[in-house]
Amino acid sequence: MKIYLDTSVINVFLFGRYSDTEKPRLPATKRLFSLMDEKHIDAVISLYSIQEVFSFCKKIFASEAGHVARLALSELFMHNFELSGLLTRQERLLNRTRFNMPDLSDQPHAISAFLNKCDALVTYDTHFQHIKGNLSVLSPEHIKLK
Repeated sequence: MKIYLDTSVINVFLFGRYSDTEKPRLPATKRLFSLMDEKHIDAVISLYSIQEVFSFCKKIFASEAGHVARLALSELFMHNFELSGLLTRQERLLNRTRFNMPDLSDQPHAISAFLNKCDALVTYDTHFQHIKGNLSVLSPEHIKLK
């Protein structure tokens, strides 16, 4: 199985232990990263998510954002995944109508998952429910091995 990891899952993995609301999601995200590291699942993370992790740090940690983001991304890059680049203008234009979403900032994630031939986009973000007809959308709790 090949999955695309959305930032909402990555942030739970990196920062969930510090948030009472995200702590319940932490076991499933840790299990998912273990499955990735053990090569039971192939995962893709895009540069869009890397930028969004930094933006999250900037919002939450203010003046310490650069330092915290560097440490968090160092932790992330210790795990087994494929890094996907930014979309070209042509890729965005050709695929934007396939993934019509209320939050357009999520669209590059859906297109990246599609172009990387992922079986599912793994997220906690409910905006992705609008594209379920075009791409499988799962939470970490719903990942099953064949």
